[in-house]
Amino acid sequence: MDTQQIEDYLNALSEQLDLQGQRDVELVVVGGAALNMLGLSQRTTRDIDTMAFLVSSPAGEKNLVKASFDDKFKKAAASVAKDYDLPEYWINSGPAGQLDTGLPDGFEERLVPVRYGKSLTVFYCSRLDLIHFKLYAAVDVRGRHFDDLKALKPKPDELESAARWCLSQDVSAPFRELLKSILEEMGYGDINGRLP
Repeated sequence: MDTQQIEDYLNALSEQLDLQGQRDVELVVVGGAALNMLGLSQRTTRDIDTMAFLVSSPAGEKNLVKASFDDKFKKAAASVAKDYDLPEYWINSGPAGQLDTGLPDGFEERLVPVRYGKSLTVFYCSRLDLIHFKLYAAVDVRGRHFDDLKALKPKPDELESAARWCLSQDVSAPFRELLKSILEEMGYGDINGRLP
């Protein structure tokens, strides 16, 4: 999927949600789709990774709720998949587990909203949060995550913040060593001496 295709598919999803009687659906999207739609990368992505729904409380506050698609949402997504010949999981809740282990401080305040049609608003995670997530993913699987991280051109303070957050996610010695090696490879080995 490129930027235009992502936009087309999400507009189509909005139409299908409307037909299903689903109004004001608010999704939090991370990964390659967020990179593309925020203009941070032009690489194609295989899918749209959804982390959470934003749900209004009775007091009117917005709360993050782990993404889990109900039958109406699944039916709407399946219709889009059929219309555009997409794989079944073109939109998925793969990263939803991140809500259980914790998000970077200020994550919700940095979300970037984009409206699609009448029924869907997508909140893309910010560049800073993508740096956090991509560093964490790159420790385990370099490949495209490491390439994405370099494309984000993190500043030293952003990378240090991301490294500290990563260490809150995995406290194991092997993870720490791999994290240090990535920082060294990126030319920011001095950060290692400041990590807890």
